[in-house]
Amino acid sequence: MTHKKRPMFAGTTVKQTHRTAYTIETRGSIKFLLLSDVHFDSVKCDRARLKRHLNQAEAEGVFVCVFGDWFDLMGGKYDPRSTYSDIRPEYKSITYLDDVIEDSYEFLKQYTCVRFMSRGNHETNIEKRLHTSPLDRLAQLLKQHGTPPLIAGYSGWIKVLMFPSTETSGRRCISLIHFHHGYGGNARRSKGVLEVDLDQMQFPDADLILRGHTHQKWHVPVSVDRVSKTSLRLLRKTTHHLRTGSYKMLGDRYAGWATEKGFFTPRLGGWWAEMSATGTDDAKWAIFEAN
Repeated sequence: MTHKKRPMFAGTTVKQTHRTAYTIETRGSIKFLLLSDVHFDSVKCDRARLKRHLNQAEAEGVFVCVFGDWFDLMGGKYDPRSTYSDIRPEYKSITYLDDVIEDSYEFLKQYTCVRFMSRGNHETNIEKRLHTSPLDRLAQLLKQHGTPPLIAGYSGWIKVLMFPSTETSGRRCISLIHFHHGYGGNARRSKGVLEVDLDQMQFPDADLILRGHTHQKWHVPVSVDRVSKTSLRLLRKTTHHLRTGSYKMLGDRYAGWATEKGFFTPRLGGWWAEMSATGTDDAKWAIFEAN
């Protein structure tokens, strides 16, 4: 697969600035594809949908972030969730873990747009049980094809620092994203929306608050009033709360982990998010569903 040069990647960098903090620097507006819970190696992963979204991101110069559970990795030894029929045929070998990582590498090496990948419970489960990091191993393989994605922890902060484009003048914008792969059950009635107020209280400085894990998918914008400490000027701010969805289909409900736990049919895909300047230090976000 070949693509034209991606101008939005010119001058766009990502780096680790603290153990749990990362900085993305760019010129002009920047567009993100925000994903989680891809479960790439699962037989139930909707790879056609994933490929369609990543092809679009690659062609348009979109910055792709995966917030945990790129891998499924439930087919290994000692995993109580394991079902032999749920393992893809090409992984049914003694080198199961190696084969899954190698297949992800073969898939992702065609995409330069995947720039940030953080851990989910499926990755940390492998780290605890098998003493190896599948995401770090994947990044080492992708390093052969240029800049690999930055590998992050289970939660943290991302500062997006947007400078004026080379064709325009203006002020730089700063936006803060708080991500956490997620926790708890899939909240059958509330869908996890009750967490919005708690997250808003804990992370009042965030412009985007991203959560995964439950395979729920929704967007709740919350507007709050803040006051400038220097001028006492009233500032109205909107925080976008996102549950990032999944690319793992439920299946036919015949049997298996998800069926026994009573999981609902997930809304597949992630979110497009575009950050643009407002003429002040704050940025403006536009959120669209990727489905």
